Amino acid sequence: MLSTAAHAMCLRELGFTVMPEPAVSAELVHEAAALCHSTLEQRLAEVRTAGCDPIEQMYRFNSICHRQRNRWDLSIPPEVAEEWGALVDCAMDAATPIIREAQGSSFAGLDWQMSGAVISRPGARVQRFHVDAKHAHFEAAKADPATRIYGIFIPLVDIADHGDGTMFWPAPVLEESTRALARHMMGAPDSTLDPSALEAPATAAGGLIIYDYRTIHRGLPNEAVGGRERPVAYVVCASGGACDTHNFPQTAIGEMGSERARSLPYWNCGKVARDALDYYTEIEGDDAFSLPL
Repeated sequence: MLSTAAHAMCLRELGFTVMPEPAVSAELVHEAAALCHSTLEQRLAEVRTAGCDPIEQMYRFNSICHRQRNRWDLSIPPEVAEEWGALVDCAMDAATPIIREAQGSSFAGLDWQMSGAVISRPGARVQRFHVDAKHAHFEAAKADPATRIYGIFIPLVDIADHGDGTMFWPAPVLEESTRALARHMMGAPDSTLDPSALEAPATAAGGLIIYDYRTIHRGLPNEAVGGRERPVAYVVCASGGACDTHNFPQTAIGEMGSERARSLPYWNCGKVARDALDYYTEIEGDDAFSLPL
């Protein structure tokens, strides 16, 4: 079991750190997983009522984003249910000492930004490598060491090493992670990313993964045969006035007309952006950024 100082060093140097043992009680994990399942079912029904195919079409609303076929991102604020608020509090309480240590004298407190869950179901393919930070945050974080955004993943099922969890790819210089990824994608001879540094850590249900928003990562596939519903709760927190405003749009499901619903692109039909690194352009099909592992 790593000390707070050791976790902080991993967060600073690798861009992420793993608390593999539960920081959240089994009862709270069970309640949160049930809430995630019922929330996803409810929102898929709302999407269907709005005229979208909830499985085959790509859509983004303020409460649900279909990141990839069979991979959904749900916005779930703490006030939705007592058990969800308790899970958010547990995650923030466990992560704060590590983040405080990692930032040292630059630490300016943590503000909750958003919370939710990423749920994959059997058939979800591997994601593209990406970072969650936008360019503006890279610039702000470079200028001010107090300006940071962190994600806290809380798996609600046990995740095996290199299983159906999340893979991280540390960059030698965190503030240049996107440039490093671009150089690797283009096969540049000065690529600094090391394929042997890839990690997809095991985490017990209720454990935590804390990562800097500038860290390269991707969701791993959920096998079509033998897969399972895999819910991962998350909390986004920030310091130094940083904020995340791009992961969910303002549009509500009910605000979309039937004509617009029918025009939304279908996965694997060539109607979505194929080469952008933005979080919301994940597509099914050959993963241009994957490595043979």
